Amino acid sequence: MKLEAYNIVTGLTLICLSVVFAFGEDPFFDNFDRADGKPGNGWVVNSPEVKTEIKDKEILIHGTEKTDWKRNGIERLVDDITKVCLDFLNNDIFNFHLRVDDDKSGTNAYIDIYSPPGPQGGNNFHYASPANGAWAGWTNIGGAPFEKNPRKEGYRQLCLRKEQKNFFLIVDNKEIAKIENMGLSEITKVFISIDAAAWQTGSMHVDNVDIDDALLKGTKAISRQNKLPMAWAKLKRLSR
Repeated sequence: MKLEAYNIVTGLTLICLSVVFAFGEDPFFDNFDRADGKPGNGWVVNSPEVKTEIKDKEILIHGTEKTDWKRNGIERLVDDITKVCLDFLNNDIFNFHLRVDDDKSGTNAYIDIYSPPGPQGGNNFHYASPANGAWAGWTNIGGAPFEKNPRKEGYRQLCLRKEQKNFFLIVDNKEIAKIENMGLSEITKVFISIDAAAWQTGSMHVDNVDIDDALLKGTKAISRQNKLPMAWAKLKRLSR
């Protein structure tokens, strides 16, 4: 291969790799299997009062709340997703929250899943689901049987799955609630957080966050690892 052609292929390769890593987030999975410290990987730390960090290859949210029911945790922007799953353990003072928002359609609709702490983590689930962003209060779902979590033993596995205007809450592989929200047409933000009364000190553990992309429904998801050799093969064909 001539030098000029080699340089063109190399340049295209770098551009392709940049595109893969910039736009290859959905489907998205993060097991936080990296060094202690800031979450990175596209996560935004929205944790004004307690510490939110990677600790021992999971997210640990810990410290003392200074304001009643102040949310602290991690969030990320997403694009029209259909499912969010995660493993969590909140057996130490802090309430668990998973909130999904529609910041695109103008409705300000959201769904907020809440579970207070318990000896084995959350087991009394509630939700708020306003279609216009106005606070409508909590709806109590109740508990769910504990089942062994193959991904993280001792942790609860929670999923929120979207089907048009219906949302299904699944705990340890068992559907425990069907939630309707006529205003939440697209999920554009995911926020995983804690809260507690002021001056309460506690912690919560989060791991294995799995986010699906609605645009890939009915197609085979391609991981970043598989996208790289595919992209390289295409570039090699172009260089011939």
